[in-house]
Order: sequence, then C-alpha cells, then structure tokens
Amino acid sequence: MTDLDPTFSDEQMELIARPRQLTRIAIIVATICIVAFVAVGIFLKRSELGTTFTTSDQVGIAGIGLVLAAGALLFTRPRVWANSERIRVRNVFTTSTLPWGVIRDVGVSDGSAWGLLDLQDDDQISMLGLQVADGQRSVEAIKKLRRLHAAAVGPAQGETGQDR
Repeated sequence: MTDLDPTFSDEQMELIARPRQLTRIAIIVATICIVAFVAVGIFLKRSELGTTFTTSDQVGIAGIGLVLAAGALLFTRPRVWANSERIRVRNVFTTSTLPWGVIRDVGVSDGSAWGLLDLQDDDQISMLGLQVADGQRSVEAIKKLRRLHAAAVGPAQGETGQDR
C-alpha cells in the first residue's frame, strides 16, 4: 500500500491539504518545551535536598526538551495530495499512495477529528492532513476529494449520497 513513487511529486496536484490548527499547536508546544527545559536546565543548580546539578546535567535537561520539541513537531508532517489518478496521504509516521479505484468512499465519521478513506477491502486510512478543527477549509477539501474520486471511479461507486 505504501508506494514511494518519485514521479508523484512532479505530477500536477489538484488538492494539497495540510492541517492549519494542528500545525500551530505543534509549534506552540515545541516552543514551550524548548523554553521550559532550557530554563530549568539553566536555573537548576542545587535542589532543596542538597543535590548539586553539574553542567552535563543541565545540558541533558535541555536536550530532553529538544527531543520532546522534535516529537511535537512531527505533528506538522500530515498532508494529503490528490489528483485525478491517485491520492497520497502522509500521516505522522506513514505515507500511503493509492489509486482511486481501491477507495470506496471519502469522508469523516461521526465524532472523528480527521478525514477517512474507506477502502474496497473494508480497511480505513486516516487522513490527519484533513482535520475537522480546520472548519470550512477541511469541508472544501473533503468535497474536492469526493469530486476527484467520483470522476475517477464513476458516480455509482464514488458517491454514496450521504454527507457523513
């Protein structure tokens, strides 16, 4: 299912979606981690119990903050790219490239925070790049994906008539 097709990036994309609010939150969390851990590392010289922190301890504490910030920034990765032939979904750790023919439906389940691809084999792929929290922007992206899907596979398979 995962296909790292190098020519995909050269193709004309009709939709490129990324989560705006999730990206902002991830950057804020990363900044707070860095500032907090560096500040603790700088100002933590001696504890009330008499423990002395050396320079290597302080650098280690700041390093932990940098690692946590890098982890938070992983949430800026999700994207969805689509054209008339296929869709590529990049989530935090995985990337899937699928032709429209293997997709049954595109939508959002009740209570879900992101878009979903329902596959013909009854599997689902979450699209973290389409966050419900982004409001109208994600609604327009889902509509565009549904149009691309319907054009690729035909209205009988591509449209269920439901607004999920």
